[in-house]
Amino acid sequence: MYKNNRKSIKSFLDTEYENSEEFFSRKTVNGILRSLLEPIAANNAKSLILTRFKDTSSLNGIIKRLEYCSNVEMYSFLDFDIVSRDDLVEVEFVIITSHRYNAVLIWDYSDSQNKDETRLCIKVNSKDVNEVFETVKDRLKIDLDEKFYSFRPERRENALLNDAIYNVLRILNENIKENDFNFKEQEIIADKLQTRDKIDEINANIKNCAHEIKNQLSVLDIYAKILEKNLGEDKNISLIKKSISLIRLQLDDLRAGDNLNFEEKDIREVVKSSISIFEQILPERNNKIKFVDNIRGRALVLIDEDRFFAVLNNIVKNAAESTFDDEIEIRIEADDKYVKIFIKNHGEKIAEDIKTKLFTEGFSTKKDGWGLGLSICRKYLAAQLGSISLVKSDDDETEFLVTIPLIQDGIN
Repeated sequence: MYKNNRKSIKSFLDTEYENSEEFFSRKTVNGILRSLLEPIAANNAKSLILTRFKDTSSLNGIIKRLEYCSNVEMYSFLDFDIVSRDDLVEVEFVIITSHRYNAVLIWDYSDSQNKDETRLCIKVNSKDVNEVFETVKDRLKIDLDEKFYSFRPERRENALLNDAIYNVLRILNENIKENDFNFKEQEIIADKLQTRDKIDEINANIKNCAHEIKNQLSVLDIYAKILEKNLGEDKNISLIKKSISLIRLQLDDLRAGDNLNFEEKDIREVVKSSISIFEQILPERNNKIKFVDNIRGRALVLIDEDRFFAVLNNIVKNAAESTFDDEIEIRIEADDKYVKIFIKNHGEKIAEDIKTKLFTEGFSTKKDGWGLGLSICRKYLAAQLGSISLVKSDDDETEFLVTIPLIQDGIN
């Protein structure tokens, strides 16, 4: 080990390129960084990583992934809770040690006239990694000696390995200066992680609110029964009771596993029954509903009727909320294997960048939306061997398709 090492970390960079005028672009440095960090993130490899990044805007995706890796410990020299003193000037670096390999990358934009260029020092499976660690660890408030030196990566043919990496860097700098190193992929990863954070927040809210919501539903249930006793059968009361049942069902599904109650049903009767309830709501925005039945004879399906109603309810409600003075059409058809239910309105079209995210859990176009509706629809239908998709959305109309398998010879 190098306990008495007082070498400046900048000196590693100066020594490596003492007589060299070689410079590398910022994109090249970021690409090499991703090349070093990606194997760890992809495999959740047990690793210790020390960093000093002044600008992580192009590395957010890979850094977020590493933060979610349970076997990776990562410390930043810009975190004052970790660092006792920061006298590293403009130098940036990453130090990685793991059972797979150890590596150090050091760069510094301060000496170049063009702030998008830097000199670069890179070592893989080299004793120089230990020397750099010994230099920077003096700035840490915590002792990482034991963790750092617990890794023993393979160290054969280090010279050949380092020469190969150096040659790759030269090729990258000379021939791929404009290479973006797949920034789009990193943005997608970052989006997924943000969605995951949002889902965690949603689950916490559900846990806190579900109990109180159920208490209020019990009160509504009591008053619905009182109204039914005093007024007799009424479509509005049926709607209230159906809505109470649906809310309870969805709360249970969000909090726990699904217990589907399958029954053999004629899809025509299920859709007609649902429409009779929708008709009570649509007039609020001066909308109406049109039912087109293109099925001959009975069309038997094996479904959980409450959850199937929840799917139709969600799509029709979305259609109604996005338009005024419109005719929302529900059309049913069937082929040899499937029932097809088309739901169409004539509201504002769905933007292209939103179409691919419609069924993603946590995504919503509404300010106060939780982004659960369509993802739950897809989950309910998948459990019943069905599916949901967006058929089209243009300036004239938007149409969704729900499919569910027919019962054939007693088998769904």
